[in-house]
Amino acid sequence: MAQLESLANELLLDLFEFFTTAHLLQAFVGLNSRFNELLYHHIRTHPLDLRSLSKQNFDIISKQYLPLTIGHITSFCVSSDESPGLSELLLSRGFTLDRFICLQSLSLHSIDDVGTLNKIIYQCRHLPYLTHLNIIKSTDRERRINSLVDFLNNIWSLSALTHCNLSGLYADEALLLTISIVSPRIKCLSIQNIPCTLNCLSHLLKFTPRLQQLCTTIYSYLVNDHLECVVPLLQSIKIVFGGTLNSLNNLLQYMPNISRLTITTVQVYFDGKTWEQLISDYLPQLTVFQLKMEVEFREVNITLEDIIDRLLASFQTPFWLKERQWYVRCHWNPSDPYKWATLYTLPYCFDGFDCSNKSCTKSTCPAEGNYWSCDCVKSFGHGTVENTLLDNFSLLRARFRNICHLQVNIPFDDRFWSRFLSLNYLTSLHVSIYKHSGYDQLQTVFDQAPCLYSLKLQSCVGPISKLFQLTSKSIRRIDLIEALLNQSVHFNEDDCFILISSTLGNRCEVLSIRIKHRKNVLDLIQQMSNLRLLMFECEDDREFFRRFSSVKNELVRWLQSYITSASIITRHPVQQFLIRVWIDRETNKIPPLHSYILKSKSKQKTKLSQFLTAFRQHFNSILTE
Repeated sequence: MAQLESLANELLLDLFEFFTTAHLLQAFVGLNSRFNELLYHHIRTHPLDLRSLSKQNFDIISKQYLPLTIGHITSFCVSSDESPGLSELLLSRGFTLDRFICLQSLSLHSIDDVGTLNKIIYQCRHLPYLTHLNIIKSTDRERRINSLVDFLNNIWSLSALTHCNLSGLYADEALLLTISIVSPRIKCLSIQNIPCTLNCLSHLLKFTPRLQQLCTTIYSYLVNDHLECVVPLLQSIKIVFGGTLNSLNNLLQYMPNISRLTITTVQVYFDGKTWEQLISDYLPQLTVFQLKMEVEFREVNITLEDIIDRLLASFQTPFWLKERQWYVRCHWNPSDPYKWATLYTLPYCFDGFDCSNKSCTKSTCPAEGNYWSCDCVKSFGHGTVENTLLDNFSLLRARFRNICHLQVNIPFDDRFWSRFLSLNYLTSLHVSIYKHSGYDQLQTVFDQAPCLYSLKLQSCVGPISKLFQLTSKSIRRIDLIEALLNQSVHFNEDDCFILISSTLGNRCEVLSIRIKHRKNVLDLIQQMSNLRLLMFECEDDREFFRRFSSVKNELVRWLQSYITSASIITRHPVQQFLIRVWIDRETNKIPPLHSYILKSKSKQKTKLSQFLTAFRQHFNSILTE
């Protein structure tokens, strides 16, 4: 204890950087007044992130530590993805958002119910410092209009809000027309999953007059759909666009001060001359132009390569090559019967990228070796085509160093590895295995991905034991809900035993699975000691659904009779057959708050020892990487 306290505050704060705020609260709060002040200082500049918590750790944090720190928190993240019902539990325990008096940033992930979202936002209306709001991955897509109307108006009422990301909100475009409150400060807005017409966009801009950056989806095909007013403050727009050339003309002519345009088109074919005309006529301030067009040429009776040659030629005028020096690249699969091609500006600036091992490429870049690094790409989809006739084409040589999500078919050829400088940032993997040899390749992916957290198996061949003979030091989340195993989608008792006995199963914390017999649910919970969330569909639960509509929660009640009442058991709000068990492994009642304020030296030593042991393990893992 004395050695730790001898460290300067600056060194202790540096040490704090290696841990989440939730872990620091459990390690240091109540230790003494100095550590409390350091924690409060840390909390003011770091988020309290309640994602990926076990039920017992959430109980400890909410009952012991949150009451002591709630007035110091500036950034708060709540999620129901791996902790279903967490937001409702917070509110029921009195942690309403109006108590977070210093809150500047709020992130809400995968909140099940729009009503809960609306209640949380309403509680934020008097927070004087709340400038950033993120609604991400909302699971309620029932589009209950009345709740959503209140929700949007409550957001537009937040007096300090400047940055608003509603990418997790799925709603009909007509809802934008119901906004009736002028936002005084919103300048950055993302509504990419609320598609709107130009008429809807006009209404939105009327009630968001200070908007400078906008990310949205626009579909405009009707003659009488148009923007009605100039938007002088708007400087940057990122859109997914589907519509006519007249609609795009109308959109851009009312945005004369745009300096940055990022646009992805949906089944829209505009050649280089068309884009040149649009930019020259309407966007005099444009300095950054980022384009991605995905087009199907199935109905065209000439070869795809000839089509692409003509398209690229239209981007080789003096405007593109000399005046702006904006280059484009096109990639395609020559064996694709639908003749899809993707054209994009260089360097590639979008989050997602899809290609196959036989994807071919051409560009307008004078130096063909330039612009192959795709550092902006976080999500990569890789398909496999077995066609040796394509080997003579100029194949895609793009390189990816920052991939976080990978979707891949296995086995793949040797070109796969040439695409990646490393997989050090990979956290999520979706995989389909079509041959027995694919398991060795999958193990190689595991070995090359030290931060891989989530594995989703979409299909595989051979016995399930082949998969669970593989090992990974980092995988903690396994999704088998869509996996097809030996022509069956349900795990029987033997399959569950193989999973439980495996290294992957032993380390698994979050599991999604289809199970044949309900008693195997209890086996998984009892024998997978690190499991904190189980999401499952059960075959006999489906029978109850079909035959007894009045007892739809029979399986939930059956589980509640066997599992500790502190665990939370719910059905997914959209996928009704999916049952979620947020597992509480703590059998004893949690003592009152004052018993956690450590006073004795023995408790101090125990707590510090646990923290320093965790720190050493974390630091050693970094060194070994």
